[in-house]
Amino acid sequence: MSRIRHCVECPKCQTRYLISFSPYSNGAYLRPAVDASSDEYILYCSCGPDVGVSRWRASEVMACKVSNAAFRRGFGTSVEVRPVPKAREPWSFDASQFLNDRKSPDRRKGTS
Repeated sequence: MSRIRHCVECPKCQTRYLISFSPYSNGAYLRPAVDASSDEYILYCSCGPDVGVSRWRASEVMACKVSNAAFRRGFGTSVEVRPVPKAREPWSFDASQFLNDRKSPDRRKGTS
């Protein structure tokens, strides 16, 4: 069974981290850029000898399908944590346009 969770990806090692699971068992952690705010995050990834630091806006956070193993850890590979395709814009139309066309004088019976 998999879950849908919000995540960010380290641009250096491509490990994907689930938000709200910080600190992570591999030494990485994710913090809000401003205390008590979810508008922007800073990821401190423990990849390699240098710590990878990246900044994420709320609009850049990915919705991901997360495997059970990655969910338990709070992070995973691109195979374990896969982005969910973004929903398309809702389909809509203006019904009044069609109703107005139907009521127009040119469409009444008996007129030519």
